[in-house]
Amino acid sequence: DPLPAGRHLRAAASDFARDALLLRAGARLGAAQIALAVLGGHGSLPAGARPRVALLSTGNELVQPGAPTPPGFLPSSNAPMLAAMLAALPCDVIDIGIVPDDLDTLATAFRTAAQADIIVSTGGASVGDHDLVRPAFARAGGSLDFWKIRMRPGKPLMAGRLDDSIFLGLPGNPVSAFVTGTLFLLPLVRHMAGAAAPLPLMTHAPLASTLPATGDRDDYLRAYRGADGIVSVTSQDSAATAAMAMADCLILRPAGSPAARPGDRVTIIPLS
Repeated sequence: DPLPAGRHLRAAASDFARDALLLRAGARLGAAQIALAVLGGHGSLPAGARPRVALLSTGNELVQPGAPTPPGFLPSSNAPMLAAMLAALPCDVIDIGIVPDDLDTLATAFRTAAQADIIVSTGGASVGDHDLVRPAFARAGGSLDFWKIRMRPGKPLMAGRLDDSIFLGLPGNPVSAFVTGTLFLLPLVRHMAGAAAPLPLMTHAPLASTLPATGDRDDYLRAYRGADGIVSVTSQDSAATAAMAMADCLILRPAGSPAARPGDRVTIIPLS
């Protein structure tokens, strides 16, 4: 029998038409987008810049990852964690290393980090005797736009400018650094790289367990998506990294929220 007419033909413009808009400005360029652009006749594309991000880990108690950890010391986990969070984004990470709690040394480190587009410090952001990030940043010539924010975890967050660099001072507890990095650092990098939608994706899902009422701060609870809905991890302590490692989303609970029950819908921020 003869084959049907047109069986092995593709109609003109069945994929895309001449002069069609193939990619919008600010779209993320992945493998599929690059293939589309090439098939559309483009040998190159204008792309956003790659921001340089300098990481400073502050604290006399820190030791290098993998080094012996005597009593009273901690492995420096924030810089490797933030670098891993940034690895999927178009940016270049500069690890300044561990900086001790010394005003002059910290100020010098900030001046060194000012080669980057974004300076990120972890630790030293609170009000203790050894929390020297704010005065050291000022001594280096920086100016703060704000210090402290009404959220949990991450209240001591600070932001400012040093020369042409944007500064983010994240808390030292790993969970606080992770949450504030997710909410502030990653969107900043996306924005500076030219993303059209730099802010975290928010969606809604039903709860699988109860949640208490919130206080006077927005809560960002670590949670995971289970078969019956969203499950808050067992510990919400800002140093509970084992519980954090179980999370694949954050639950946003605005300040003053009433207690929530299974089946109630909550706002979540997927982490992957």
